[in-house]
Amino acid sequence: LLYKARALRGLGLLDAARKTLTGALRRKKGRSEELLRALRYERALVYEDLGQRRRARSELEKLYAEAPDYEDVAARLGL
Repeated sequence: LLYKARALRGLGLLDAARKTLTGALRRKKGRSEELLRALRYERALVYEDLGQRRRARSELEKLYAEAPDYEDVAARLGL
């Protein structure tokens, strides 16, 4: 689902990408923390592309609280 969402975002189908990621994040049991972080990070990028800055920042703040060195989360938060 992560790769599907990335492909949808790449095609500019942002609402479909958001729905895919939200659905993937509903089920957490049996999924690695790394996968869940990647899903949340991708959803934050989709929110940014949709112009929903507040939601994107919220996702990034949660990621930063868990793993401050993940991807470019700190830079995106301006830290």
